[in-house]
Amino acid sequence: MIHTVETAARLLELPAATLHAGDVAQVLGRLVPGDGSWLYRWDPNSTAGPNGGTVLAPAGMPAAGRWLLCHSGTVDARCFGVFGPDVPADDALDALMADGSVTRIVFGTDVNFTRRHMFTRGHVTLDFTGHTVTAQGVEHAKHNDPFGALFHFTGVPGDDVRTFPLAQPMRELYDVFEVPGAGGIPLYSWWQVSVNSLAGREEKEIDKLLCVTERIDESHVRVNYKMGWPLDAGRVMTWRRVEPIERVCVQDMEFRGNEGGEETGAQPLAFEYAVRCDVRDVRARHTYWPVLLRHNTEYVTERCSLANPIEVVVGGTGYLTQQIHCLYGKVRDCTTSNARHLNDFTGSAYCMVENCHGDGDFHGAYVTHGQFEHDLTYVGNSGLLSFANSGPTWGSSAKRITVVRHTGFWGIGFAKVSDLTLQDVAVCRTGAYDGVNTEGYGPCGTFLLNADGLQMRGCTAEKLVLTQRSRRAKRPAIVEGCWFRDGIEVVRTGEAAVAPGTPLILRDNLTGPGGPQQAEGTE
Repeated sequence: MIHTVETAARLLELPAATLHAGDVAQVLGRLVPGDGSWLYRWDPNSTAGPNGGTVLAPAGMPAAGRWLLCHSGTVDARCFGVFGPDVPADDALDALMADGSVTRIVFGTDVNFTRRHMFTRGHVTLDFTGHTVTAQGVEHAKHNDPFGALFHFTGVPGDDVRTFPLAQPMRELYDVFEVPGAGGIPLYSWWQVSVNSLAGREEKEIDKLLCVTERIDESHVRVNYKMGWPLDAGRVMTWRRVEPIERVCVQDMEFRGNEGGEETGAQPLAFEYAVRCDVRDVRARHTYWPVLLRHNTEYVTERCSLANPIEVVVGGTGYLTQQIHCLYGKVRDCTTSNARHLNDFTGSAYCMVENCHGDGDFHGAYVTHGQFEHDLTYVGNSGLLSFANSGPTWGSSAKRITVVRHTGFWGIGFAKVSDLTLQDVAVCRTGAYDGVNTEGYGPCGTFLLNADGLQMRGCTAEKLVLTQRSRRAKRPAIVEGCWFRDGIEVVRTGEAAVAPGTPLILRDNLTGPGGPQQAEGTE
């Protein structure tokens, strides 16, 4: 039998005793204009708990017998009575996330959330269809908790933890890792792999979520990562088994944060122990912690933006995206205005940033923390560059960063940044930041770089200042085909002096307003 009713409330008034298996009801949804319509089927044997949307119980709440929403995996939250921000969407979201048959959750109206949610299930898409998400009246955040986003998706660390000293040195760019009991480690299992810290509290060359792809022997496995830094024998490794969250996509959201400080501040997304989780078309304003905080492997962040976060001075606040211990990520077509950072890589590797643009970016549009980042690529972006400059707590180190076709007003990499490559990078003095404290970076329009395998070609700036804090590179430092109005300064005194004998090749460079050719030289 087919029943037609105006609203879900009318559906629940149908006496259970008059219903039969196979009955279908269409809820027309005419009470609120544009709220859609839904089809339910009657299951006389179901005892599922009613949730106000996908599972409905008739009046009197019989022990068995439920109306179950008919869907192919996609459910609109409006079937829970969420027709706008006046009704919090928290219960609807929790119910839909708890239902494994729902793989796409659609929000067809503006919505407000009052709780901070943590989810451990994947294989789901949250589609806000361009509507506005707010957090008015949201529960207070914990202190110093950037993961306290409205939606925190996380994998689950396990109890299998292995801590051991390396019997042999670990080679750079090697993907075979030493681990005891390797023959019993499941193929394709995921592990959080880290090493003990050096002098700094977080000075670790590796802290990554890795997948075992081959068992070599009883003490070695191959993983999906080429180690970026060498490790000496005796360094203490820790392997912890993790069940990651996989294949989550969040898209098409206009997010509006709250005024106030840390407690009431709000941001939409955090991913932790996550694999192949993508974010698209999230446009945020007035956030506190990063709009998107990641601890991920294999992901895309695209067409996202942040304008005017409410805090940019406190460390960790006011970012569009912060990526901690991430691998194989791509950030593209994103923008920020007056933010702290557009993109921050901390302990990350093999990632790319493409066609992203920041303005009002004095705090640094593109930064790395200096926790041994390596093999990062930036193509076609604009905004301030600052690599590995967060201090010795993290190691002040990075390696093999490449920047191509970039514009900005500072280029800073004076810490232990090895094998930095800059091609067609223009650093210009704009005057927009005259009078601002430059924190020892030199005047606007300057490159301040570490002469350790540095290679610059086709770049322009007011001035290039070369210092040296590391001697790791095997290739020479080369600056060629560039223009620096005020020339090239090679620092020869102090703790950051360029060491005598450092392979430094300067050729075919121009200086001065008219660009007289600078003599070629090798130092």
